[in-house]
Amino acid sequence: MRRILITGGTGFVGPHLVRFLKSSGTKLTVLSSGEARAKEPGVDYRCSDIRNAEEIRAVIRDTSPDHIYHLAGISSVPVSWRDPRLTLETNVIGSYNVFDAAMGLPTPPKILNVSTSQVYAPDEVALTETSRISPANPYAASKAMAELLAVQYQRSTQGGVITARAFNHTGPGQATTFALPSFARQLAEMEAGLRPPVLKVGNIQVRRDFTDVRDVIVAYSLLLEKGAVGEVYNVCSGRAVLLADIVKNLQKHCRVAIRIEIDSVRIRTDDVPVVVGDASKLRSATGWSATVPLERTMNELLAYWRRAIQGDTAREGARLK
Repeated sequence: MRRILITGGTGFVGPHLVRFLKSSGTKLTVLSSGEARAKEPGVDYRCSDIRNAEEIRAVIRDTSPDHIYHLAGISSVPVSWRDPRLTLETNVIGSYNVFDAAMGLPTPPKILNVSTSQVYAPDEVALTETSRISPANPYAASKAMAELLAVQYQRSTQGGVITARAFNHTGPGQATTFALPSFARQLAEMEAGLRPPVLKVGNIQVRRDFTDVRDVIVAYSLLLEKGAVGEVYNVCSGRAVLLADIVKNLQKHCRVAIRIEIDSVRIRTDDVPVVVGDASKLRSATGWSATVPLERTMNELLAYWRRAIQGDTAREGARLK
């Protein structure tokens, strides 16, 4: 039976990955710092903070995984500015704890270290794995540092670390601190009469490379199966889309007439005009390509928030009866 450990498995990507990997021939363990809101039957859920080296060592020794998907960490840029120490302790020291415990096993596993495209310096051309590194915020800096931790395991004859630099990805379940789910939730609330028909946005005159989360988890799985240890791979669609066009598409599917308003609080001072990646290396190694159209992703994201808002409204109505 194949043994898989997913750190940070109760966040946005983790539940999608659990459902994708779950099978009769796989023993899945999900590690998170808090209790899971919803648990998949047959999956072993454990609670531990990756900053605690002894706890992590015990979990990894007990589960003895063949593969580790290392998703755990702080992924919010605003949080990283507010608390850079916590970000570094979690994303760097926490990652070290996971890598060190795993590579200390008698049969070390292959580890997928999920990093970010934010480690790159801004560039209007498609970014490749050899593009210049220049993190612009504490979150990106912590991820760049975590990538470098793999150097001490390069001489290992078994196991090792593969790094995935993920570009923007979205889908049902993503927090509304990110732009696209924020837009979808606002529209669902407008349709339900819970807010005025005014969509609050930040800078939507930027272009970003978006991939559906369900395509991303396939890429992650293929990298652990076919990727080369010690290598870095971009995970991206290879297409830059104007945020304003995404907003127009959402407007088209909204059931009420809305107007758009720029919210200064949502404006990032470090926004760059274009972020787009080149996934040629990933494609060459694994055969992967993005298959879910962005329009479908956005329609499903809007449907997800419609259901969530309706559910909240129904529960509140029942409470007041």
